[in-house]
Amino acid sequence: MPNKDWLPHREQDFTDLCQKWKTGLSDAANGSAFGWKSSDSAAASAAVDAFLTARADYEANDSSKNRIKKDEAKEAAKTAMRDFANASIRYNKQMREEDRLFYGIHTPDGTHTPSVAPATYPEAEADTSTMRQVTLHFWDSGTKKRGKPHNVHGAEIRWSLLENPPESVNDLSNSDFDTASPFTLHFDEPDRGKRLYFCLRWASVTNLKGPFGEIYSVIIP
Repeated sequence: MPNKDWLPHREQDFTDLCQKWKTGLSDAANGSAFGWKSSDSAAASAAVDAFLTARADYEANDSSKNRIKKDEAKEAAKTAMRDFANASIRYNKQMREEDRLFYGIHTPDGTHTPSVAPATYPEAEADTSTMRQVTLHFWDSGTKKRGKPHNVHGAEIRWSLLENPPESVNDLSNSDFDTASPFTLHFDEPDRGKRLYFCLRWASVTNLKGPFGEIYSVIIP
């Protein structure tokens, strides 16, 4: 029996998958973690972007010309996605099932790798060289490698402007998420001179959360 095509037949489902591919392929940390060739990921990314653009153009103006352009871009994207999946995802030993599932692909043998929350946490440093901005550079604890651990989608960033040090992470009321270092917080002029407290933790591709790291503080420039 032939294998079922992993690409969705319904166009909206295919569009949703392309949006996920666009997110994953645009994250340079994924290419580094999974050992992807930049030329291969760039080719797949270009085809996916071309379809998403053509699809948006068709939704704005459903002319016959735009429909043909969309359909041609869709077939080109399918070809590019299959090629990239076969070369860089399906048999990639650096990727777990959770990683492959993000791109719509099951593991070759059909076995399941249990979801595991990250065991480490991000370390960070703040760049305050620009007025009204704090740029957070983060990496995995115990290493200076500027990248995410295996099976991690990104970092949750908890922060607050406080007069006194927080007693716990629960006192940090604001939350952001970033899939790749660095992350920049923007502030208004009245915030200059205030103290920013922040803390990070990893989240897996299945949104399992790891432990929070150290609570840092810095003065807003």
